[in-house]
Amino acid sequence: MTYAGAVDSTWALDPAIVHLNHGSYGGCPTAVLAAAAALRARLEAAPMRFLVLEWQGELDRARDALAAFVHAPAEQLVFLPNATTGTAIALAAAELAAGDDVLTTDHAYRACKNQLDRLAAARGARVIVAPIELPYDPDRSAAAIVGAVTPRTRLALLDHVTSPTALVMPLERIVPALAARGVQIAIDGAHAPGQLALDVAALLAQGVTWYAGNNHKWLCAPKGTGFLVATTPVRPLVTSHGASPEYGPPNRLHAELDWMGTHDPTAHLSVPAAIAEVARLGGSWPAVIARNHAVALELRDRVIAGLGGDARHRLAPDGSLGSMAAIPIALPAPPLAVQTQLLRDGWEVPIVDHARGPLVRVSAHLYNEPAQGDALARKLRALGVTLRG
Repeated sequence: MTYAGAVDSTWALDPAIVHLNHGSYGGCPTAVLAAAAALRARLEAAPMRFLVLEWQGELDRARDALAAFVHAPAEQLVFLPNATTGTAIALAAAELAAGDDVLTTDHAYRACKNQLDRLAAARGARVIVAPIELPYDPDRSAAAIVGAVTPRTRLALLDHVTSPTALVMPLERIVPALAARGVQIAIDGAHAPGQLALDVAALLAQGVTWYAGNNHKWLCAPKGTGFLVATTPVRPLVTSHGASPEYGPPNRLHAELDWMGTHDPTAHLSVPAAIAEVARLGGSWPAVIARNHAVALELRDRVIAGLGGDARHRLAPDGSLGSMAAIPIALPAPPLAVQTQLLRDGWEVPIVDHARGPLVRVSAHLYNEPAQGDALARKLRALGVTLRG
């Protein structure tokens, strides 16, 4: 089956709402929620049996499926609630001392940038922020990041796909240059799995130290599942039974991070069902990624055209976008006020308060269709939103 777009009973989404923000919180097919509900029923029917006898095997099978999908070594992959948690664990494991420099960009996800700032403050390090100019040029951006490295740079936090601006960073050019200078590299890949054809092992080979991702976004798993791949020893932020050498599986990464207290693991265990169901709906994962990319570009162009703009309002080349696109706008009110009005009116689309000016960001998954870009442009015009630049 190849899904042609528009919300129907295939998805748990409310068809009365216009959903153009899959990038933030995802959206589940009903079949995936049914799989999660069945797992939760098993858990609640016999909690001790499930969590003592069955859970680790189920988790290992889900881990193997996810590792195969993102091309990562399963023995180095752990499930976590989200990529923000994975990034926090990675940063806490970094070798960093007073007087060292840490590097990021001015498009970093706010939560992870906050984590980096706190780490630097606690250890006496300095945060250097490399500017990524808009409109986006991947070559110029790679040069800006590499050029911001100092003799004291010990750690870099980089996005794979920037959250506010939807830019695909040219990691294949940046990572080897940083690794050659001995920089530890944490990648916030929250948006990458299922939006890009992800090959974590290739990034590790180029020099990435830690890679964190989400499963609830483009993979369409339930909320509360992400992952971390680590090439060096890491410890959880919550010390649990796995800190005892006699507890858990032989793999100490799994022993320490798989279990950090009682929780509902069914979102993690539903990841294989999500991978399979989205592939079924879209024909194959390569077809899903290609379709979503094409629809995202069309949404972008229709919003721009509907607001009276042209190609000059594109913030990035087509090849530097995945399944999202950001558009520069001017607002009649603060960004949060405009976004709140959109939500009240049944439109789920983020108005981004970015340092370089406000943006509207559109996302495309299988339930989206290009004509929604025309409708969004009309809605934005009605609210007094115009193009910027």
